Amino acid sequence: MKENYVYPAVMKCEDGVVRLSFVDFPNAAIVEEETKEEAIHSAQECLALEIMDMESRGEKLPEASTDLKDVIYIHIWMPYFRNASKEIYVKKNVTIPQWLDVLAKEHKVNYSAALVKGIKSMLGIEY
Repeated sequence: MKENYVYPAVMKCEDGVVRLSFVDFPNAAIVEEETKEEAIHSAQECLALEIMDMESRGEKLPEASTDLKDVIYIHIWMPYFRNASKEIYVKKNVTIPQWLDVLAKEHKVNYSAALVKGIKSMLGIEY
C-alpha cells in the first residue's frame, strides 16, 4: 500500500458553490462546498475513503491521469486517513502544575479529551 496519492480533479465555481469531481474516479461523489478550501478538504476525505474502499475490496486503483488542462491535483497522505478511520489511541504521560490539577479535578475535566482538543487546536485541526 502506498502512503501518498495525487489525483486530478475538475473544479467549477457556479452560483456560489464550488464543485469538485475526480477525473480518474467517475463513480466517486461530487464534492460541493461554499469555498475552495472547504472543497479541497472534502475532496481529500472523499478520495481517501474511495481508496480505502477499493483497497478493502482488493481492487486495483486507477493510474492518475497526467498532462490534463484546467484541473487541480488533490494530494492525500494515507496514514493520516487510515488512522483517522480507526482512531487508534496511544498512551502519553504528561506533567502539569499542581494547582491546575486541583482545578481540573474540581471541574471533572477529562484529561485525555482536553489534551486531544488542545493539540488539535495548536495544529489548526478543526475536526
